[in-house]
Amino acid sequence: METTIIARQPAAPTQCTTTAKNNTADERLVKLCLEGNQTAWNRFVADYSAIINHAVSWTLNHHGASTAAKDDVVQDIFFRLIKSECKLLQSWDSSRGSLKTWLAVVSRSAAIDFIRTDRTYLYDAIDEQPELSTEMSNLLDLPEVPFHILSTRQKSVLRCLYGEELTAVEAAQKLDIHPQTVRSIHHTALQKLRATMFH
Repeated sequence: METTIIARQPAAPTQCTTTAKNNTADERLVKLCLEGNQTAWNRFVADYSAIINHAVSWTLNHHGASTAAKDDVVQDIFFRLIKSECKLLQSWDSSRGSLKTWLAVVSRSAAIDFIRTDRTYLYDAIDEQPELSTEMSNLLDLPEVPFHILSTRQKSVLRCLYGEELTAVEAAQKLDIHPQTVRSIHHTALQKLRATMFH
């Protein structure tokens, strides 16, 4: 009598199915964001802030940089995602990886860019040092302020920070530059004014 061998079907990997489902949901969410759907964007921010924060914190810590800049870097990442008609967000390819993985890579790259630009967080963080804001406001109130020595960009930054009372991040968004560039320009403008007026 012949023995019948019943071959068992290998169980289909559930991970691939789950990943595919997640990618489909993420694709729908990203599509809505690209279409300018504010509710979708709010959900995107809520769902992925933790991943971006973690990737930025880990990268700054790993490279020995101060985590004081974490919030600025995270804000800059969200700004990059929607800048120029969401060009960066459009570049996510679901066939090459999950949205979470892609965002972690983007976040690490942005944090490394920040570290390369300013390894020690050198520039005056005016948002966190009100005495700088007071000093600069006092300078700007003086009738003999030599604004002519400042570049157009330096004047624009000072107008945003003191005239419109924007934060460094808000000024960066308005001027379409990195928050650290705002701090660098502010620092240089302040040094120029100090040097000219008090030396």
